[in-house]
Amino acid sequence: MDFNFDFQFNKPVIGVDEVGRGSWAGPVMAGAALLNHKFPIDKRLNDSKKLTSKIRMEIFKNLTENHIFGIGEVSNFEIDKIGILNATFKAMEKALCNLMSQIKDFDKSIILIDGTIEPKFNKKIKSQIKLVKKGDTLSPSIAAASIFAKCIRDDFMEKIDKKFHGYGFSTNMGYGTKNHKKKLFLSGPTQLHRMTFRPMKNLRD
Repeated sequence: MDFNFDFQFNKPVIGVDEVGRGSWAGPVMAGAALLNHKFPIDKRLNDSKKLTSKIRMEIFKNLTENHIFGIGEVSNFEIDKIGILNATFKAMEKALCNLMSQIKDFDKSIILIDGTIEPKFNKKIKSQIKLVKKGDTLSPSIAAASIFAKCIRDDFMEKIDKKFHGYGFSTNMGYGTKNHKKKLFLSGPTQLHRMTFRPMKNLRD
């Protein structure tokens, strides 16, 4: 992680990333992060997928002490209604609006979004938007947003696991593991599953 990456833009940088896009169950979430470089940043900061859950949570706690975050969530029901791409864009927009409500001079910042597809937002956002391929490995702000969204979503999936036993939501976070698939074919989908995704779609058909 290059901790100087964000400084090249000469503007306050807001990082945005999503989690849960490929999951079979649960919401898709997005995080938006505005780091305050007056405070030290955990040197272990990295793409959330490259960190253990323990280290990720430690970094999450460190980050939330001195930095500002926004969160956006779109449910599995809405994912089935508008499609995962539009749902991801909506989660990002919600995260940015959540962050916007917490800071002044939002329009003077530059927004770095992890990915290669420019989001379509319903609300007009005046800030410049720049896509960064593999941004969660390059930009500290995007990495922070990734960790924030990941920890919030993981916590949700761990709680929901207590309601829907046997699917392994507390460990697979809704992704398609062997045990998850086995339970799915044995007991059927839950209220949390995305029914337009395979294999749930095949079960319905």
